[in-house]
This record gives sequence, structure tokens and C-alpha cells, in this order.
Amino acid sequence: MNDTSNASKIKNIVIIGASGFIGQYLLKALELKLDVNIRALVRVARVLNKPNIHFIEGDLLNLDSLDKLLVPDCVVFNLAYLSKNNIQATNNLAIACIKHKVRRLIHCSTAVVCGDVKDDVVNENTTCFPVSEYQKTKLAIEQILIDASVGKFELAILRPTAVFGPGGENLLKLANDLTKRNYFYNYIKSCLFNRRAMNLVCVENVVAALLFLLDLKKVATEVFIISDDDSSFNNYIDVESRFLTAFGKAYFLPRFFMPMWLLRNLLYFIKRSNTNPLRKFSDEKLLKLGFEKPQDFQNSIDKFAEWYKCLNMKQS
Repeated sequence: MNDTSNASKIKNIVIIGASGFIGQYLLKALELKLDVNIRALVRVARVLNKPNIHFIEGDLLNLDSLDKLLVPDCVVFNLAYLSKNNIQATNNLAIACIKHKVRRLIHCSTAVVCGDVKDDVVNENTTCFPVSEYQKTKLAIEQILIDASVGKFELAILRPTAVFGPGGENLLKLANDLTKRNYFYNYIKSCLFNRRAMNLVCVENVVAALLFLLDLKKVATEVFIISDDDSSFNNYIDVESRFLTAFGKAYFLPRFFMPMWLLRNLLYFIKRSNTNPLRKFSDEKLLKLGFEKPQDFQNSIDKFAEWYKCLNMKQS
């Protein structure tokens, strides 16, 4: 049974992957917590330390370097995913966590480890059928950590859907297409995709979920999904419409929406790992524990659109 009371004993927090998209947002949020000492793993310590943030050179593929990073009873955020050798890196992390008697490991995975399941709603109990190498590797990483954690340290695995926000890559292609690509390409795509689920989640809500897992008094070995699929606007046509408004664009022809079975067959033909255009992810498990999302989905889309416009102005 989980308890959401304050974990006052947490003093040392380790972040692996602090230079990544989610990691940068998490680091900024943790800077405000003056009662903690933050230790961030970096390949090269180019950033100056701050009063409560210490950047420590190391590498997940170098087990000895983790001795300088981890301290007893710390909480570790693992946000890293390497270009290769992820299984070795995960084994190293598991060994180091046991050796240094860390209190809790909060591992950021991905919701797409479920693979090509046929369910319209995916939750933490859905049986995974990973298809791509990325999905298989991500699921294998989870299993390594689960096996290692038993009787050794607490483990919370967070599975976010497609994370977006200023500075991130998700939604960049759609924004680029709508502002720079051929009108008829965008029009046909809009007619075809219609209300295809986007499975987006804003980065602020992901970071809030990570901090929520940090503050739980007790965590068993558990998996949690975080998504913004509970918003009725988390679909292609609604996200596209907000972008078009923000970018001052519009279609001159009325859209004619193609049947969803056509898109489903197309996704199957081009061998996409998800062939169900209406699939959504439920984060009800987190919400039932008392988690509250700080950001509204529509506002987050508008915020991204404004950031994108500013980015284009700087580049022009």
C-alpha cells in the first residue's frame, strides 16, 4: 500500500540523464527544493555546481564511475537511454544501486513498451507485445530493474506517452509541416488522420508525476502510466486546429474525413508498431493515489505553439 505523506528523510537525490529533455525540466523543478542535495551524472562536467546541485562526471557503461555518484539511502532518477549498450548500462546501474544501498529508484520508461496491443485502452495491467527493437529494449530494461530490486531497493517505473513541450522534439514535425510543407499534403493528412489519438503528455505533467513518486512515503515495485489521454482534445484534428489558429493558417477546402478503417489498414501496411488509431493510455492508477496534473492539455499545446513561433523568428 502506498502512502503519499512527505518523505522527510530524503536528502540525496541522484539524476541520471539530467541533460536530456525531461531531465532539464526535472532539474529546474528540484532546484526549488532547498532541503535536498542533487547529484547529476554528466559525461563532462562543463556546468558549474550550484549550492544544492553537484555535477559529477561519469558513465553508465563505467561501473566504477557510479561509485562517485551514488550514496546510501539516496533516491535515483534514471532518465537515460543510450544510443547503444543499454542492457549493459542497466545492469551496471542495478549493481551500483544494490552496492550503495539506494533507497529508491525511479525509472522513466515509455508507454509504448506495450507494443501492438489491440486494446483501445492500455493500462499498467495490459500484457505487452513489443514489436520494435526500441520497445523490446525498453521492456527488457524494466525487467532487469524489477529483478534486481526485489528485497534490495524500492522501484517505481513511470511510463509516459509521447512527451512534448518547449525544447522537445515531439510535435515539431507537425508544426514544421503546417508552416512549411505543401498545402495539399497537409490537407489530405488532416482528412486521413481525423481523430487519431495523439497520445501526447506535456513535460510539466511528466515531471510532476516523477516528483509525486519521489514524495511517496513507501513504494513497492510498481509501474505507473502518465498521459494526457484523458483530454478529449488529445487527437490529431484538435491539436492541428489549435496549431493552425496559432500560426494564422487555415484550409480553404472543407475537410472530408476518411473512414478510420482506412487509416488502420494503412498503419498496418507501413508496419507501424501501433495499428490502432484510437488507442489511449490510462493513468488512472496515479490519479487514484492523489496525483493532480498541474498543466491543462490545451494550454500546453498553445504554449508549445508560441514557443515554436518564437523559435522560428530567431532562426529567420
